[in-house]
Amino acid sequence: MNFASLITCSGGPMKQSHASKITLSAILPAALMAAVLPLSPATADPVVPAPAEVAAQSVTMDSAVQIASKKIQRDPGKTDVFVNRNYPLSPKKYAPKTVAVKGTNVRLKSSAASAYSKMVKAAAKDGVRIRAVSGYRSYARQAELYNYYTRIYGQSYASKISAIPGTSEHQTGLAIDVGNHNRACGLQACFANTPVGKWVAKNGHKYGFILRYPKGQESVTGYSYEPWHFRYLGTTLAKSYKNSGAKTLEAYYGVAGNGSKNNSDKKSKGTAKTTANLNMRSGAGTNNRILLTIPRGKSVQLTGSKKSGWYQVRYSSKTGWVSGTYLRDVSMPSTTKKKESSKDNKPKSTQSKSAKTTANLNLRTGVGTGNRVILTIPRGKQVAISGSKKSGWYPVAYAGKSGWVSGQYLSGFSDSAPKSKSQKQKSSSKAASKKTIANLNMRTGAGTNHRVVLTIPKGKMVALTGTQKSGWYKVKYSSKTGWVSGKYLR
Repeated sequence: MNFASLITCSGGPMKQSHASKITLSAILPAALMAAVLPLSPATADPVVPAPAEVAAQSVTMDSAVQIASKKIQRDPGKTDVFVNRNYPLSPKKYAPKTVAVKGTNVRLKSSAASAYSKMVKAAAKDGVRIRAVSGYRSYARQAELYNYYTRIYGQSYASKISAIPGTSEHQTGLAIDVGNHNRACGLQACFANTPVGKWVAKNGHKYGFILRYPKGQESVTGYSYEPWHFRYLGTTLAKSYKNSGAKTLEAYYGVAGNGSKNNSDKKSKGTAKTTANLNMRSGAGTNNRILLTIPRGKSVQLTGSKKSGWYQVRYSSKTGWVSGTYLRDVSMPSTTKKKESSKDNKPKSTQSKSAKTTANLNLRTGVGTGNRVILTIPRGKQVAISGSKKSGWYPVAYAGKSGWVSGQYLSGFSDSAPKSKSQKQKSSSKAASKKTIANLNMRTGAGTNHRVVLTIPKGKMVALTGTQKSGWYKVKYSSKTGWVSGKYLR
């Protein structure tokens, strides 16, 4: 799908081969390619393993989901086909006939390509220049992209920004990622406030396109906010969707999940529902023994233990571990809240810490992206840290609300309590350097439009100069000074 789109399943590693050679650079989104050095092209037909944590998945509807009166189209050859992680394509390797969008190497189904061209001409009359970034992606290319993100970020986060092959809208040839002609804010949240982002969000439905992954709907769509990803539905359906007031296609079809009442009931019990035939294992990780396979759509009881994106659950008199990637409506047991409450009783010296957000950051009810979003804290805002860090997440307070946020998107940590000289030296030395998590381009300025000075290898330490701008850091490495994207530092 998007810089984010996802899901196929198997009970153990499966090998998928394909005839044509694929290079990673051919499928990586433009913004990522600009900031991170791409891997070298494959020299032989790559073997693409499917994710190993889910047994063979049926494409039948979850009987627990209440379908609205609108019929859900499951034929991948139809313009209104509905695709997400719970409604995968059938067949998984469906490949449509596509054509190149005029003046680009981006491919779409002919109906979508024609509608896109009309939209581009209309935007041009308003002085807005739309650029096609990414369109159709095959099953194999989606697999390579998803596996790449999994290697870099881990499966849990990768599943929020990239679709498991067989569940991506891009595979239908009906989805397109768009950008500004000058590449400003390419595949970034700030794209929403650029000329193209604003114009397409407002006018796309007139040409059959809808914004597929809107802000604040991450728990419904399953993916991070993507103001650049638009889905072609045809003008009739797109206008009907727009007029309905639905915030997501899931809500339009009535498969957006349970209401808040049910969620609050489950919080006291600690439950979740499987989104695929899911392996329960003896430990947290695919290297552990399979105890049984839990059918798709079944409710499991959470014990309250979580480790590296895996949850300990009870099902059919067995207790074991399952991957959180394939769970929805996750509500940890009420004992979790008690633990959080006890943290509030800690000395004021702990509670007086604060930090600043480096991106629009979701405040959640618990530790991990499987928990409900309470609100989104704007980038650059100060938050009060109310307790101790857990699995990389911090308990914080903002705008009268309390919850958890990922520490990846916090900076400028401070403590109102005076520090000793040795403490200052320690914190200063720690904050003065970071490690690269990918082969990272150092540029002459803050942004991908600046010249590359050199490429810093993955895993290297860089010295921070203390200057930060729009998510970029000024750093020193190998006697050179320049700017790097903060997304690839830790």
